[in-house]
Amino acid sequence: MIPLVNEASGTNEVDGDRPRRADAVRNRALVLAAASDVFAEQGARAQVEEIARRAGVGVGTVCRNFPTKQALLQAVLNSSYESVLETAERALESPDPAEAFEQFFITLPGFHVRHRAFAEQMANELELAAQPVRDKLMAAISELVTRAQDAGALRKDIGPADVSMLLSGVAHATALAGDLQPMLRERYVRIILDGLRPGDTAGLPGRAVSFAELRRAKQRHAK
Repeated sequence: MIPLVNEASGTNEVDGDRPRRADAVRNRALVLAAASDVFAEQGARAQVEEIARRAGVGVGTVCRNFPTKQALLQAVLNSSYESVLETAERALESPDPAEAFEQFFITLPGFHVRHRAFAEQMANELELAAQPVRDKLMAAISELVTRAQDAGALRKDIGPADVSMLLSGVAHATALAGDLQPMLRERYVRIILDGLRPGDTAGLPGRAVSFAELRRAKQRHAK
């Protein structure tokens, strides 16, 4: 059947039972925006019914776009990883390597506060995000760390995966701190930044762990 064109909206209408394409796209965007807000407020335990209510759609519309709550959470988390990647890439545009590293490090815990589901994901080491985005984020963190080390602004005996684990620790504290979040977030970030600077510091035991080793360790732990 040739689709009819709605002159007022510019959308295609196939029949009365199938939603118009523009409406379907709009509804999906509404669901994702509402899910981001609800997951940020309530974490991964947020209910699909509340997400549908916030989006102004029925639960059926949510389920047509995202068959399970896990699929919806993953879509939100994927978007969150992309946002973190954009933050890292903006930091890399700074001509000052020390400023770039600190800019990224200070910004990220605040992001976790606004996106509680993402903070929980980081803290619980769940592997939900799209791997290509994760790989790009790891590469960006690696570049931020290497540039800061080459500039003498970051101690040489740490690696990008060490920084990633520290960020996970801040995310975990952020998810649990309640009303103490702002003060503890700033306190922990500053303590960690001071510890990462070169100077008269005690040597670290062991060696820096790579992202590949960290991933393998997580996979073994999950079995």
